[in-house]
Amino acid sequence: MKNTNKVLLLGTAGCFALSFISMAVNAAVDGPEFITAASLATIDPTDDSISRYIVRFKDGATVSVQNGVQTAVFSEQEAELFARKYKGKVIRHLSSVKSSVLELNPSQLKAMVSDPEVQFIEVDQKRYLFDLITPMAQSTPYGIAMVQANLVSDNNAANTPVCVIDTGYRLNHVDLPSSGVTGFAFSGHGTWSTDGSGHGTHVAGTMVALNNNDGVVGVLPSGQAGVHIVKIFNDSGNWTFASDLIDGIQSCQDAGAKVVNMSLGGGSSSQTEQTAMTNFYNSGMLLIAAAGNAGNTSLSYPASYDAVVSVAAVDSGRNLASFSQRNAQVELAGPGVAVNSTWNNGGYNSISGTSMASPHIAAVAALVWSNYPQCTAGQIRAALQVTAQDRGSTGRDNSFGFGIVQAKAAADYLAVNGCSGGGNTAPTGGETFQNLSATSGNWLRGSYSIPSGVNSLSFNIAGGSGDADLYVRYNSQPSTSQYDCRPYLDGNMEQCTISNPQAGTWHIGVRAYTTFSGLTFSYSYQ
Repeated sequence: MKNTNKVLLLGTAGCFALSFISMAVNAAVDGPEFITAASLATIDPTDDSISRYIVRFKDGATVSVQNGVQTAVFSEQEAELFARKYKGKVIRHLSSVKSSVLELNPSQLKAMVSDPEVQFIEVDQKRYLFDLITPMAQSTPYGIAMVQANLVSDNNAANTPVCVIDTGYRLNHVDLPSSGVTGFAFSGHGTWSTDGSGHGTHVAGTMVALNNNDGVVGVLPSGQAGVHIVKIFNDSGNWTFASDLIDGIQSCQDAGAKVVNMSLGGGSSSQTEQTAMTNFYNSGMLLIAAAGNAGNTSLSYPASYDAVVSVAAVDSGRNLASFSQRNAQVELAGPGVAVNSTWNNGGYNSISGTSMASPHIAAVAALVWSNYPQCTAGQIRAALQVTAQDRGSTGRDNSFGFGIVQAKAAADYLAVNGCSGGGNTAPTGGETFQNLSATSGNWLRGSYSIPSGVNSLSFNIAGGSGDADLYVRYNSQPSTSQYDCRPYLDGNMEQCTISNPQAGTWHIGVRAYTTFSGLTFSYSYQ
């Protein structure tokens, strides 16, 4: 079928490039296990084994109208009725991504996969605590000086609450805050204020251990940082699910946290998890995760989603740890070998892993951000990248990313250059186009150029009827398989936000998943 193409906008050229990792927060990744009718064709009708799946629904009849714009909303009541129809067990609903988590046997799955209400079904991937490498003796946390945390005041730490998603927290540890700490524990895992593993208490200590003459000191040692704990693992610390992680970050957001640490991961990606991470990042949260301890070039998730900062580990000599994973998604490096921190027995322990490196970066992000609360998550992320201490090959590489994070260098950079990274006179611009329409399968296309020094670039579609999908790509027209950003949501309310975009030509495509009309498209940059 011949496409209907329409140029929507033009602009002016420029030249600027800061970071390719933070530039796109919706790029496709390999690995989701989608369930299709074809994949279930050979199912054993006698198989009654139960597994856990994420069911993403198409837009239903329930709508919300705000500022004259009508959008579909997720109805838990309708989702409950849907699950009941197939006798599936509901684990939880994920309203933010219009999905339900269900336990199903193969027969139920086979019947459900072709239901017209279903957009897709995927396996709810498992997420694990990364293994702890053999402990080594270490009396003090050398990493504090390595990341320059001792050179930046945390008197403003209350500006940037942090969240730790892990195995819990040893409340009333002499070296950890007790006031200003909140938490949430998943069902069956006990209380958030206990930690049978020690892993979560160790991670939290790296971030917020008190400067009180006892034991160790954290990156944020004043006790003023707000802390929210999500106990996502049980006391054995075995594994959890991607859907649990989405719910966990939602708990962080509901508690007001701006920086989230995830010292965990798994080898398979999830489309639902990726969408949720992108939504959280675009809503203003900074997500940090361990790159993984396999010592190879494989990807781990959530660290390898573009919306998440992937963290490698180095030793006290600033050399890459042998266990640290190396790949194109590694963004920053931090101390992760023989890190001494608080432990669940009320004492201390020295252990290693990218799990130990990740909280260094998360806490430094919060430390810097607390002193520049007017900046966005993307701006803080960019400042950490551009000021990192370069290691390995010149520039960004797959082992160290941009390098070892440096708190004072990042703070000084923002003091001189402002949040935009190019001084306080960043260019602004944008335009709105209304009443757009296209028939099913066809595209509206546009391209424009942006000048250098742009800090944030945003594309939006909203309103009207039907189902339009927004695609964005730098330097080339996007397609259904090639894009830098594609929210791929039901209905017409979609947004792509790119932090510190490269100067030059950005291309957009609005594709009619189904025929749409009355659509508004807008873009803006600053």
